[in-house]
Amino acid sequence: MRHNPEQTAQAISIDRGKRSRVPIAATVLIVFILALLSRSSPIRAQGSGLASVLTQHNDNARTGANLNETILNTSNVNVNQFGKLFSRIVDGQIYAQPLYVPGVNIGQGVHNVVYVATMKNNVYAFDADNPAASTPLWQVNLGSPVPVADVGEVEDIYPVVGITSTPVIDTASGILYCVAKTKEGTSYVQRLHALDITSGQERLGGPVVIDGNVPGTGDDSVAGTIRFNPLRHLNRPALLLSNGYLYVAFGSHGDQRPYHGWVFSYDATTLQRVARFNVSPRGWGGSIWSSGQGLAADDTGSIYFMTANGTFDMNTGGQDCSSCFVKLSTPSLTQVDWFAPYNQ
Repeated sequence: MRHNPEQTAQAISIDRGKRSRVPIAATVLIVFILALLSRSSPIRAQGSGLASVLTQHNDNARTGANLNETILNTSNVNVNQFGKLFSRIVDGQIYAQPLYVPGVNIGQGVHNVVYVATMKNNVYAFDADNPAASTPLWQVNLGSPVPVADVGEVEDIYPVVGITSTPVIDTASGILYCVAKTKEGTSYVQRLHALDITSGQERLGGPVVIDGNVPGTGDDSVAGTIRFNPLRHLNRPALLLSNGYLYVAFGSHGDQRPYHGWVFSYDATTLQRVARFNVSPRGWGGSIWSSGQGLAADDTGSIYFMTANGTFDMNTGGQDCSSCFVKLSTPSLTQVDWFAPYNQ
């Protein structure tokens, strides 16, 4: 499944013990129930005992688990004291999982903050606790989104494409990283942004344009080179921050060719591109969608993901690895292993 149509609400619901969007997939709802009440979590904001939700599904293994939960139990999660407290209206659909950081100093005081990104390229920081604080602590717009008619696929996402993937937050530097897709005149651009979590201001000299090329003779190639096409590609998987590097993956809009699966790595302290990987340099396809799940990383820093339909010739010594599980070393994005089902 490329997209989850449930993840398209325009309201943020703040509940007793959970902070989430509505309507929403149950798995994400459970993540916020488990993560945000805990005071003994493996992921913490600096200077706070409250659990943070800094990345999609809580950790780089994408488990969605909080194995140190100490508050929730069958006695206090019930219809009498567990439920909706208040909601917030935002300007567009939400495909990205909201993130949460407690104890953020935003000038006018210290707040527990929910960060929300929308398809209209707006990023909001909301106070997570005060029902009367309907005005965002800050809000920034990252450019005009792309109408879906321009990408040629109007069934999975409607009516615009902006920030689709879940951002990632680094509390050590106080930066929220996200990717915004924009239409600027007749041009299309995808940029990696580094936003200060206290103000929404750009950091690290950002944003930077996502671009790159690889040798190849596949779809969209010119003179033996394939260049990243910002119109044709969709950053659906959540961003990954691992060992000081950012990883950004792309699939297509539906199956509107030409397209490939792409992965880019960036230095998280400079936003300088380090490497890029193309799934199908001699053919087409191999999108990385993951239904919004992020690339996964293990303790050694290797990253893992699945690719979608397209060309495959790895079993005969080629480079195209559609419909595969793929393992890359980091930050060089060198392919070190792959697996394809027998009937790929």
